[in-house]
Amino acid sequence: MSEIPAGVPGGDWCGADPFEAGFRDNPYPALHGLRERDPVNLTPVGTWRISRYDDVARIFREASTSMTLSNGESPNFDPLDRRGSFLEFMLNKDDPEHQRLRRLAALSLNFKTTRMMEDEVKLTVAQAMDAALARGGMDIIPHMAHNVPSRMVCKIMGIPECDREKFNGWTAARTNAFFARFLPPDIQQRTRDAGHAMADYFEALLAERRQHLGDDLISTMIRANEEADRLSDDALVIQAIGIIIAGYETTIGLIGNGMRALMDHPDQMEKLRQRPELIDNAVNECLRYDTPILFNWRVLQAPFEIGGKTLPTDAVIWPMLGAANRDPARFDHPDVFDIERKNVAHQSFGGGIHHCIGNSLARMEARHAFHEFVERTRGMRIEQGTLEWSHSFFRVMASLPITFH
Repeated sequence: MSEIPAGVPGGDWCGADPFEAGFRDNPYPALHGLRERDPVNLTPVGTWRISRYDDVARIFREASTSMTLSNGESPNFDPLDRRGSFLEFMLNKDDPEHQRLRRLAALSLNFKTTRMMEDEVKLTVAQAMDAALARGGMDIIPHMAHNVPSRMVCKIMGIPECDREKFNGWTAARTNAFFARFLPPDIQQRTRDAGHAMADYFEALLAERRQHLGDDLISTMIRANEEADRLSDDALVIQAIGIIIAGYETTIGLIGNGMRALMDHPDQMEKLRQRPELIDNAVNECLRYDTPILFNWRVLQAPFEIGGKTLPTDAVIWPMLGAANRDPARFDHPDVFDIERKNVAHQSFGGGIHHCIGNSLARMEARHAFHEFVERTRGMRIEQGTLEWSHSFFRVMASLPITFH
C-alpha cells in the first residue's frame, strides 16, 4: 500500500462534480455513484472525498486533523478575501484556540437559550401559519424556513429587528467563502462584498454595544473578552459573522428541505399528524435524508489509512456528509424517507471538536415548524410551485411557493 501525495491534481470527479451547475438539484444519484465507484476519491483539484458512512465517522473520530494546512493557510478560502476572513473564525481554529472561542459563543448558544427562545419560536411559527392559511398559501422559505431562524439568531445576537432584512443576502453570499477558492470570479467578488458589508455592520454594532451593554451575545462576548480572553475587535467581529451565518443558513436548509420532504411524502406527513411523538425522529430523518451541508473539510496532520489508501500529512479531506447519510451499508433503504427509521445517526452536524454548537437550537426550531405545519394543514391538499435555489453554497432554497386546497 503506497502513500499518495497530497494536493495532486488530475483526479476524477466520478460524475459528481459539486461545482457543476445543477448538481444540487438532486445530488444523490451522483453521490451514490461516487461512493460505489471510488469511496476514497482524489478529485481534479487535489482534494480527497470520503463518501462511506463508516469512513466519514473514522475521519471525525480517529484521524489527527486540522482545519488548515501545516503552513497555516486555508485549503479552501479565497486568498484575496482578507477582511472578515474565516481564517480567524472558531470553525477554522484548532484547540486550544478553538475551545477558547467556542466557550465565548457557548455563553449564549446553549440549552438554556434554547429553552428561553422556545415560546417565541412557537409564536413565530403560529403567526406564519395564521397568515398562510388566511391567504391560501405561502412561500415556505421566506415565510417559515427563513423567518424563524433569522428572528431567533438576530434576537440572540442583539441585532435590531429593523436590521434583520439586511442579512438576507449577506449570509447566503458569505457561505461561499468556505470553498471560494474553487468558485468563479464573480461569485468570489460577491462573497468578498458580503464580507465587507457584514464586517462594517458588526464593527458599528460592537462599538455601540460597548457604550450600552445588554444581555445579548455581542454584549456577553464583550464582557467575557474584557474579563479574560482579550480578543481583538476584528476577532470578535469575525466570530459574530460566522455565528450568524451558521444560525441563518443551515437552519433555513433544515426547515426548508425538511418541509419539502414531508410534502413530497404525504403518507409521512399523515403519520406525523397521527403520531406527534415522532417529531424528534422526524427532524433527524429530515437531516439525514436531505442535509443542508453536503460536505465539509478537514486537513490531515499525520498520514492516515482509509479505504485501502494511505493519505499523507496535509491531505485535504472532504467528508461527504450527504453521501454518508445515504450509505446502504449503514441505513436500510437509504433513499426512502421514513420518520420511523430506527437509530437515525446522521452525520449532518459534523463530528469531533467542530460538532455544530447550535444544533439544539436548530432542532427545536425545526421541531415546532414541522409540527405546526402538519397540524394546520390537516385535510388539505398542498400544491408546490417552482423551486428556486439561493446564492448559498449550501443546499438551501430561496423560494418554494405552495398553495393550499
